[in-house]
Amino acid sequence: MKIKFFILSLLLILMVFTVTFSSINNNNRLVQINQSNLSDSISMISKDSIINYLKLVDVIKDSMYVGNLDLFNIEKNIDNIDYVKDSNVFIGINSSLEIEINERIPVIELKNLNVYLDRDGTIVPKSKINKPETIKFFGNIDSTNYRKISNLGSLIINDEFLNHHIKYIFSDSKEIFIKSKNHDYNIQLGSLEMFKTKLLNYKFFYVTKYDKDIISQIEKINLKFENQVIVEKK
Repeated sequence: MKIKFFILSLLLILMVFTVTFSSINNNNRLVQINQSNLSDSISMISKDSIINYLKLVDVIKDSMYVGNLDLFNIEKNIDNIDYVKDSNVFIGINSSLEIEINERIPVIELKNLNVYLDRDGTIVPKSKINKPETIKFFGNIDSTNYRKISNLGSLIINDEFLNHHIKYIFSDSKEIFIKSKNHDYNIQLGSLEMFKTKLLNYKFFYVTKYDKDIISQIEKINLKFENQVIVEKK
């Protein structure tokens, strides 16, 4: 019994020693830091820009010992970049620094402010290296409605029918309108409440009532009233 206890104790000591030695050895490893440390999931900002920014705020250098890397601080500064939703910074295989970035995805372009809104309704600056697919919005909209207008933009982009039919969104400061891509009429949405149901009604109307001669006579399609599609002719 004593022999077994001695052997187990010895194994435990060896394991602790091995882990401690491995940790010390890893902390003393020198790693090179450049754009290869970043994931390929970013498109709105270049990898070089992120690396240069992290150097500017003095959280990384061209090369650093693993033990001197402040992963939390690196992650916090990356998350402060306007194009970044969140990030994950960790030490990977062979003690390499790994930086994974979840980028903000623009869905609405606010033309009067010259910025984008992402899926969460957060403002995203224009990018110098990429022009993402977005729905343009003309006019003024209160910031309290950013999330709703972004949800509308996401719906249009991800719906094949709506994406094919809708050119842009605009506001007269009171109500929301949609410009048809293939026809002369405007679609009066009214408020942003229940916009999914309103556009579903539009899709049903278009599919069931479509006639080239009839469509050409329409000036406006009013969807502002619940479960109603009101057609105004020219």
